[in-house]
Amino acid sequence: MLLIAAMLLIGPLLVTIGSVLIAGNNDLLATGTRISGTVIDVDDGPESSDRRFGAEYFSSGSSRHVIWADWVSQAKPEVRDTVTVVYRQDDPGSAVIAGYGTPGESVRGLGVVLTVIVGGAAVTMLVASRRGRRKRS
Repeated sequence: MLLIAAMLLIGPLLVTIGSVLIAGNNDLLATGTRISGTVIDVDDGPESSDRRFGAEYFSSGSSRHVIWADWVSQAKPEVRDTVTVVYRQDDPGSAVIAGYGTPGESVRGLGVVLTVIVGGAAVTMLVASRRGRRKRS
């Protein structure tokens, strides 16, 4: 029972953390500096969580940076493709690739799955235990 209670707390916590990360990325997309980046590596694993790619970009200070993003099956980039990178002028290492997934989406998705599955199991167990008590009475 303690494990179920802990997982019921972890799910919403992951949803909250993922939502905060997504909000930060949306703010960066709206206010950041846009620059072209070049895809340098594409991971195409069997699981959707293995589908990531890296892109390099050069900030206004001419320093080289690499950012990783997730891609969905219909939007697979190829090495040497050009992507739009959006970064913070005061922190060029903090960046996102416009139009591709971010880690916040994965974290929030995991939180939703945990909440639904564990929450559904907890409700099912609660209903079953109450029915069992009624039959014994």
